[in-house]
Amino acid sequence: MSGLVALITIDILVVAGVSIGVGAIAPRWPSRWLSRDRVPLALMGWETPAAYRRIGVSRLARILPELGAAFGGQSKSALPGLSAADLELYLRELRRAEWVHWVSTASPLVLFLFNPWWLALVFLVVVALGNLPFILVLRNNRRRTRAIIARNENRT
Repeated sequence: MSGLVALITIDILVVAGVSIGVGAIAPRWPSRWLSRDRVPLALMGWETPAAYRRIGVSRLARILPELGAAFGGQSKSALPGLSAADLELYLRELRRAEWVHWVSTASPLVLFLFNPWWLALVFLVVVALGNLPFILVLRNNRRRTRAIIARNENRT
C-alpha cells in the first residue's frame, strides 16, 4: 500500500509539474504560434451561444480562477479594448490559455509509461475533467471575440 501511495504522490507531482511548467513558459511562446485556431482549438459546429448557455459557461466563468497573469501572461477576465489590435491580442491570449489547458489535460499520458494502466487512466480522467471547464470558458470567449471582430469588420 505504501508503494501505491508513493506512486500516486509522484503522479501528482508529475502532472502538477507539467501543468505549472507549461503555464510558466506559455507567455514566452511566439505570437505566430497563436495566430490561428489549429486543432484542437478549431471551433466545432455545435459551439453556439445557445449551447454554451445550456452548459452554463457564464456561471463557470464567474467562479473559475483566472491565473493568466501569474507567469507574465495577460488576464483574460475582461476584454482589453475594442480596437482590432486589442481584440487580436486577446484572441492570442485565449489561444495560449487553451493550449496550456490542452497540454495539461494530456500530461497524464506519460503516466502510462510507469503506472498500472488503471491508475494512469484515473489520472487522465480526473485531469481532463478538471481542465474541461476552463477549456469551455476559453472556447466560448474565443467564439464571442471572433463574433465581435466579424461585426466590427462588417461595419467598415
